[in-house]
Amino acid sequence: RGVFFGTSLTITRNNVDKLMSDEFLDFLIDQGVKYVWSFHYVPIGRQPDTDLMILPEQRAYLSKRVNYLRFNKSLPIMDFWNDGAYTEGCIAGGKCFFHINARGDVEPCAFVHFSVDNIREKSFKEVISSPLFTAYQKGQPFSDNMLCPCPIIDQPEALRRIVKETGAHPTHEGAEIVLSGEIASFLDQRSADWKAAADPIWASRQKAQ
Repeated sequence: RGVFFGTSLTITRNNVDKLMSDEFLDFLIDQGVKYVWSFHYVPIGRQPDTDLMILPEQRAYLSKRVNYLRFNKSLPIMDFWNDGAYTEGCIAGGKCFFHINARGDVEPCAFVHFSVDNIREKSFKEVISSPLFTAYQKGQPFSDNMLCPCPIIDQPEALRRIVKETGAHPTHEGAEIVLSGEIASFLDQRSADWKAAADPIWASRQKAQ
C-alpha cells in the first residue's frame, strides 16, 4: 500500500484484445497500477511458439489502440515495439540500455541472446565499447519506418549481419534459431508482412505532422 508500481504485459495473438480492453485496464487502475509496459511476444528461449506472435493486423490495431488509450485512460502505456517514433528506433546495444544475464554475459537487449563480453572479465567501460555494441549503434535506427525498429522481429537481416560481423556467440543453447532455420524463415516472412502493413501507417503519420 502506498507504493508506486506498474505492470508488464506480454502481448500475444490470443490475448491482445483482452489486455487492451477497457475492462482489463480499468481493473489495473482500480488495483493502483500507475503505468503499463507492453511487450510483444518474441519467439526466443525454450520451445518458442511462433503462433503466439501477434498478427500484422493485430499489431496495427495495437498501435492505434494504445494511442487512443493514452488520451482516454489515466494510465500511461508504453508499447515497446510500436513506440519507436518516441525513441528514434531501437534503443538497445548500449544506445539507451543493454542487458547482463545471470552468468555475466553482456547482451545488446534482454531479447537478443548474443554476446562478445562478460562483465566478470572486463570493465563496464570496456563492455559498452565492444564491437557488438559499436555495430549495433552504427546500424541504428535499423529502418526509416519507426514502426519497424527491432532487429529481431522487424529487421532480422540486421541482427544476422551484426552477429556475423562481430563474431558474437549465443549465450544459451538454441539462441541461434533467430539467425537460421525455421524460426528465422518465419521472422523473415512476418517482418515483410508487418512492413507491408506498417509502411502506409507510418507514411500517414508523417504526412499528418
